[in-house]
Amino acid sequence: SYGEGGSEDMKNVIGRLSCLQNEMVTNKPIIPLCDEFEDTQLWNEFLKKEEQLYDFTPAWFDSSWLYAECYFYRRIKQSFLLSSLLKDYDPFQEQKKDSFFSTMDAVIFLCSALDKTRNELKNCNNETEKFDLFRTYLEVSLWGNKWDLSLTAGKINTEQSNPLTELKELRAKILVNDTENAYQILNDAKKHKKNVIVDFVLDNAGFELFGDLCFIHFLLDSGLVDQINVYPKIIPWFVSDTLVKDIDWLLEYLSQSHNENLVRFSQETSSRTKSGVINIIEHKFWTLPYDYSEMESVDPQLYQKLSESDLVIFKGDLNYRKLAGDRQWDETVTFKQALNGFLPTSVLALRAIKADVVVGLKSGTDEELSQISENWKFSGDYALVQIYKKQK
Repeated sequence: SYGEGGSEDMKNVIGRLSCLQNEMVTNKPIIPLCDEFEDTQLWNEFLKKEEQLYDFTPAWFDSSWLYAECYFYRRIKQSFLLSSLLKDYDPFQEQKKDSFFSTMDAVIFLCSALDKTRNELKNCNNETEKFDLFRTYLEVSLWGNKWDLSLTAGKINTEQSNPLTELKELRAKILVNDTENAYQILNDAKKHKKNVIVDFVLDNAGFELFGDLCFIHFLLDSGLVDQINVYPKIIPWFVSDTLVKDIDWLLEYLSQSHNENLVRFSQETSSRTKSGVINIIEHKFWTLPYDYSEMESVDPQLYQKLSESDLVIFKGDLNYRKLAGDRQWDETVTFKQALNGFLPTSVLALRAIKADVVVGLKSGTDEELSQISENWKFSGDYALVQIYKKQK
């Protein structure tokens, strides 16, 4: 669809990606970006700071892991930005779509469950029942990538039918579970103000995004929350992360379904987006190499925006690593301490653990779990629902 020019562009993109691969495997120094995107200057300033900090130019194997990983995806983006016709091309889009197709049974079930929940909420005056529903949809959002296509490892998890049956079993795998505290924060906010706002920083597209949207609708339908600011990524990121066009594609795809529930879900989401009840905000900070403790100095406006909400929810492993500065904390260090001054408002991390940065555990947890599985920090089998409550 891009014609001859597109074909020429693609050859050049492949050439640039080959150079990138060569730089990586031969441990070349990390070089400044040369495109004209909105974040280029910030990336290049970060590289200068790293050079000053370590007194040498970082190289692929001689730099912080988080920085090198983030830089890798930004360089992939640059390979497309330097073309004429493929500047906005997402090389991962087909994988993201395929991952969603593979979970359609679960999507249909979950959509129908949400419909029933909406009816239950109309007659629900019981706080315990409401909390149980809150926990269900929070856990759907938490474990989304249990059903998502494990893109980076290339494993297809064909998820059959009912994603909710697993939730009770999986609850024992939540090593820190602050679900009640999260509910309480929203409940208390509702008692004291008219307009309760939640910020929601997304992770993966596909089924995980769909589960996040179900949780978002529940928060609004239950009356716990009045407005939700949703933050996707602005460039293709870590293969499976959500872009605005992934949200648009998902809603468009569901709107053409023969299933009435899916069509209604799409219409309801679009309607709430148009009215600003669900507010989708693109922001460059989420695809910079900075950890979140640096947000207040690097992007004070975004920090201020987050501080105006009652709770900010961070999804997934990479967000958690950036919250904790990707440092090798002792497992018993508190979540607040690991946030290292990033305290704009109350912070909730929903994370299936896939990297070795973990805090807030009881002493000895690591030892205990390592006897069951040496690989427990990388398997995605254990999770955290971890909160920092800001005293306002």
